[in-house]
Amino acid sequence: MLLVSSIFLLLYRNSPKVEASRSEPVPIYLDNLLNAGRQVYDNQSPPVQHDKEEVTVVELAMYIEGMSSFRTQTMDFQLDVYFQQFWRDPRLAHNETRRVLVKDKAVLHKMWKPDVYFANARIAEFHEVTQPNFLVWIQPDGSILYDTRISMVVVCTLNLEKWPLDSQRCHLRILSYAYTTEQLVIKWKEDEPITRNPNIAMSDMHIVDLYPGLCDGNYSTGTWSCVTAEFFVKREITHHVMQSYVPTTLIVVISWFSFWLDVEAVPARVSLAITTLLTLSTQANAARMALPEVSYMKAIDVWMGACMMFVFGVMIEFTIVNYAQRQVMASSLESVKSGNAEKKPSRGDLGAHARHLFLRLRTNERQHLVEDPPEQIAMNDTAYDTVSQAYSNSFSDEEAAPVVQPPQNEDAEAQEEVWAEQKETNLSEVWKESDPAERLAHWNEKENDASSPLMGNGRAHVRYGAAEKMKNRKCNDSSRKKEKWSSAIKQIQKHKRNGSVFGKIAGRNRAKKIDQTSRWIFPLTFIIFNLTYWIYYLYWKE
Repeated sequence: MLLVSSIFLLLYRNSPKVEASRSEPVPIYLDNLLNAGRQVYDNQSPPVQHDKEEVTVVELAMYIEGMSSFRTQTMDFQLDVYFQQFWRDPRLAHNETRRVLVKDKAVLHKMWKPDVYFANARIAEFHEVTQPNFLVWIQPDGSILYDTRISMVVVCTLNLEKWPLDSQRCHLRILSYAYTTEQLVIKWKEDEPITRNPNIAMSDMHIVDLYPGLCDGNYSTGTWSCVTAEFFVKREITHHVMQSYVPTTLIVVISWFSFWLDVEAVPARVSLAITTLLTLSTQANAARMALPEVSYMKAIDVWMGACMMFVFGVMIEFTIVNYAQRQVMASSLESVKSGNAEKKPSRGDLGAHARHLFLRLRTNERQHLVEDPPEQIAMNDTAYDTVSQAYSNSFSDEEAAPVVQPPQNEDAEAQEEVWAEQKETNLSEVWKESDPAERLAHWNEKENDASSPLMGNGRAHVRYGAAEKMKNRKCNDSSRKKEKWSSAIKQIQKHKRNGSVFGKIAGRNRAKKIDQTSRWIFPLTFIIFNLTYWIYYLYWKE
């Protein structure tokens, strides 16, 4: 049987080539050849071209049926391809008019086929539903096409410096596992080696182009033939613009509303700044959750960091505004206080002025004293005790009240003058030693107490003019003096209030100027940042 198969192969080896679109099943003699064993067909050895020791050339082609999204966390992508290999095995040449179709895996296992593999595929598997997805075409001259469907997860190291404005170039490396370049060479088919399904659509990427290429297959054990399929994909930024860039921009703009709020609305401005800052932090964390931890800065990190700096700048601006307002108010109050201190008389001047007023009043009252008979002016013991107690209260606890000897009857007028001068001297000393503020507060009371000279033999005799006119004059003088002091105090308080209001107005004006300047500085700076950011990452940075 083996001899018969060999004769048929020799008779039809040089038969004319016939191109046909239909396929024939495996002929009996070809099946017998494959089952004859390694003595007739050695499926462990590569084909020998034209009966010489030449290198077997395997051409590759690929049709991409589908691609999944590129996953940044795991840095890989899924690929579903129809992988095609072309080589020529003269040992399988036949005399059929059509190509031979092999669909049986058992027959396939008896044939020699290239041992190519995908070097950077994490997972790769054949499709088995509903039948094993492969085919083998054997042309009459021994040219073979091996086509199979493979799904794989390909590792791709992504460069995320421009994420999410990035574009990626991922490679699928294909090598021979057992045969070095001295036995087998892999290369891409010259006519459209890589094609794809035009209906492929990914959620965040789109395919820009596909490029066949070569790679270095040098290893420590030898040199293997290597080819690559390069996938140039670009990320769709519409999703990221709507989910990241637009919300963060609006948050930054909202933070600028603080420049139009009143400077004294501290809770509103602080709450607005803190709320926007926390919202930006949440947005930044959500964007980073979809990304792996890398050691370099990404474009989205630059954007989020800049937005947070703008919002933080709003908080700094409010701090400066508040500080400037308080400083201006404090300076205005200090200037008002210093002006009041220059106009305010000294404590010594107040004491001298009070003593002068006291002496004038005492002199005027003595001029209106009228002598009356002793029997009419004698005071009872109760009146004497009252006046004595009032006089004694003018002194401190440590000091004893000086004893004033009443005038004698023989020279009443002369002794009365001596007594009055002595009493005035004692009261003046008491006035000097008391606190100036207390003297100012009780100066009218002390005048009334001191206006009663003590007279008589051991008893207090007060001699007043009986005229009602004197009493009215005293009341009028007292009322006028009180009104003067009240007017002076009101003027001082008015100056203080005016100074406080002036400082408050000056502080608000300074704060408004800072806010007005910030209203155009912040937006202008943000616009400049946007222009720089988008031009740099879209056009300059590779």
